[in-house]
Amino acid sequence: MLQKVKDMNNDSRSKLEPVPGDDYPKSDSENTIPLKIGLAKLRLLWRILLLAFGFLLLTLLTLSHLPQISQAQTGSLELTKTLNNSSPVVKVGDIISFTITLTNNASFTLTHVTLVDDYNQNVLGFAGAVPLNDLHDPATGLITWTNVASPPIALGQTLTFTLFFTAEHPQTLVVNFAKAQDITGTKNALSDTQAVDQVDETTVGGAPISKFLSPSSGPPQTGFPVTFTHIITNDGAAFITFLPLTDTYDPAFLQFNFAIPTPTITSPPGLLAWADLTTHFGNITPFQSIVITTVFTATAQGGTTINQASIEGARDEFNNDLTAAQDQVPITIVGDTPTPTPTVDSDDEDDNTPAPTPTSVVIVSVDATPTAVGITEQSVLSDTNAPRYLPETGNRSSDHGIAPFFCLTLLVGGWFLAVKKFRG
Repeated sequence: MLQKVKDMNNDSRSKLEPVPGDDYPKSDSENTIPLKIGLAKLRLLWRILLLAFGFLLLTLLTLSHLPQISQAQTGSLELTKTLNNSSPVVKVGDIISFTITLTNNASFTLTHVTLVDDYNQNVLGFAGAVPLNDLHDPATGLITWTNVASPPIALGQTLTFTLFFTAEHPQTLVVNFAKAQDITGTKNALSDTQAVDQVDETTVGGAPISKFLSPSSGPPQTGFPVTFTHIITNDGAAFITFLPLTDTYDPAFLQFNFAIPTPTITSPPGLLAWADLTTHFGNITPFQSIVITTVFTATAQGGTTINQASIEGARDEFNNDLTAAQDQVPITIVGDTPTPTPTVDSDDEDDNTPAPTPTSVVIVSVDATPTAVGITEQSVLSDTNAPRYLPETGNRSSDHGIAPFFCLTLLVGGWFLAVKKFRG
């Protein structure tokens, strides 16, 4: 009986011990613990994924609203304005132009944009625009396109506008504004934007005058005509519509004869005046030159006298006063110089004709700025004091004529003997 019980215990122990190669049988409690741990990990992982997805969704939502916030603060319509002239300094009468560039940098199509250009009407005159503007108020200097977004302006599209002005009056600084306003689109409205460009300076033209003695071959002489030439040039870009000229001279040295064109005023002596040269030449176009000639007679000799021409009060087509200009010519009038007429015996033959008696000729010498006239006496050459032959140099002897022939004879004889010996 006891042996049977031991055998049964051994059988049960043998059943409980694992057999090599066989899986160890697990209880229900042992299988439940790993399953619980796996579900916890899955739940944690799911929560992490939900948080990451929510964060990603929030980020995308925030980024989607950033462009709208930027548009509301700064606008997304780019506007630039550029002066097209090579130099920012222009003359009155010059045509200047500006280019306005409008670019849609918004994230949607623009359906309404009003473009306004504001210029200084006291300096510039509006000449035109491409494309044609809708409104223009010269009193306020406003040029308006009521809606340049017709047809609509797509994303990234650029429009270009060119404006032309005439510089009418001088100004140190000319500022020109362009502004886009009332901007609306398919999704939102944009804030106004503007662009600025400037002309550094607008200067008025002038009419410089150049005056000179013509011809300038020498100093004027008493009793002879004296001619002055005046050249006036319009160096501006506007027409000169009023051009007076004044010419002054010293009546103690000069007597007025005539002028081309004829002056308006010729008295008192010493004053010539042309009230308006445009009545003779017409309006002086840009860079045109006109010539005025005055003719006098030199009446006295002596010190230096000044002849001056001046322009003051000239105006251009925009009623601007031009800068005054003047030029002057100092002249010195000298006495007439007589031409000497010396008498010289041209007969070289040795005859008994008596030689003429030397005469004296008076020569007047004038300095560049004479204060007195000096008289010098100069003798005229005649047969009595002029050598008939040119003198020889060195001593002359009787054997000078024989020596050259003797040397030539020896040279020819030596050459003849040498040739004869060579042939023999």
